[in-house]
Amino acid sequence: MAREERKWHHKFIQYMDMIVNNQNYRGLRIEKKADGSYSWIATAKSETGKARIAWCENKAKELGIPIQPGVYADVMLAIHPTKWKVCQTCGCEMSLYYHYPNANFLKSLNQTFQSDYTECDHISDIWDDLIANGICNERIAAFLISKGGLSLNSCTASKQEVINALEYACRKGNKKCLGPGAMSNFPDRFDGFHTYNRCCRASQDKGRSKENLKSYTKDRRAYEYWSDGNIHAANQFMGSSFFDGISADHIGPISLGFVHDPRYLQPMTTSDNSTKRDRLQLIDIEKVIETEARTGVYPMSWYSRLIWEFIKEHYRNNVSKIPNAYRDALKQNMANFMYILWYILRYAPQNGEGFLVHAFLQPNFKYFEYSYSFNKLGEITSKTPRHFTDRNSNETERYCRIAIGAVYDFSDKENRQLTPQITSEEQRTLAFICAKIESGGPCGEIKEDVCTLVDKIQVRIILHI
Repeated sequence: MAREERKWHHKFIQYMDMIVNNQNYRGLRIEKKADGSYSWIATAKSETGKARIAWCENKAKELGIPIQPGVYADVMLAIHPTKWKVCQTCGCEMSLYYHYPNANFLKSLNQTFQSDYTECDHISDIWDDLIANGICNERIAAFLISKGGLSLNSCTASKQEVINALEYACRKGNKKCLGPGAMSNFPDRFDGFHTYNRCCRASQDKGRSKENLKSYTKDRRAYEYWSDGNIHAANQFMGSSFFDGISADHIGPISLGFVHDPRYLQPMTTSDNSTKRDRLQLIDIEKVIETEARTGVYPMSWYSRLIWEFIKEHYRNNVSKIPNAYRDALKQNMANFMYILWYILRYAPQNGEGFLVHAFLQPNFKYFEYSYSFNKLGEITSKTPRHFTDRNSNETERYCRIAIGAVYDFSDKENRQLTPQITSEEQRTLAFICAKIESGGPCGEIKEDVCTLVDKIQVRIILHI
């Protein structure tokens, strides 16, 4: 059944009527169906979706919000009249701010206070409940301040000061403690947020159901970062008996541009993997170099190649730069690369997605055609033509969907930790590339233009390391 035909909760129908008739949304396009109900959902490529985008960008100018990745989420939150949204499935009302504990933070919270809160409990309600159970304000504040890395004094900061600071750090910074009651989703949804709230996310988003989370997450991050490498073999190796009871760690973090490939995976305890996160370490650089020499498999995705070659050449005499300067250069390059992808999708709306898939994702489709066997080092010892079933026949489609979706998520700020740094000259080159894409220029030639631009940006970053 199509998403728009779901049976929606009567409170959500009332919520839609309230939003549509609120003056904050005057001029934002919405159609009515034959039965008089609202066509709440419209894809970005539809005429309604394009009109919504234009309206939102005009509203951003009116509000003084810069038109850059994250603008749609910022505008739609700013104009929302109540900052609370009703769930289309169950009718539950949840805050649109980052007020709800995410999984790792929740686990630590419950262990610290011997509590049993859930991902749908508002942080303010959690605070009040802890107080009711005899926990002092200072202890609660100290816990939240520590988790959020906040510049506040637990003895003097008020409850609201702490919550506001932590919410902002999670929404606009890189802290992952709290999440919103509903994820942003503009222009697809009229109000700019998913129809279902956090309370029903697992049941409505089948890819996020608890039953599928393990398989969902093992490959998703690599797809989101447009990683090179034998991505299907890496997924298969991660799910093999080699990692029973232990975590699979990317020796070189894929969030820094390293490949998703079985030869660059190593066993690591879950706690150590969590601690490592996206750190760049001397021991890992040397493991990566050793693996490349042993296997001949290149360790870095194409868009970070020049920075990696620079690091490889200079790291021995600049060990102190590894955890900060070198890592920051790779992270900044990733942010810039994601911006380029977003810009192409945004300003080449007719042909941009097709170009990106054909030029940068389709070359990896070949990896999905085989099943692989491995030794304990992740080296492929054999491969056989893959047997396709109804369950795995659409994996390349899923791969593309996740990769493209991640670019839009980046634009909504939820997965972005650094602001892109693009010069005016690079911006003009990017606009020229989009014009060539929309005019139907040769894919190979335009791909070369994109690669040249990415290389120039890397060179600029290297000059400042």
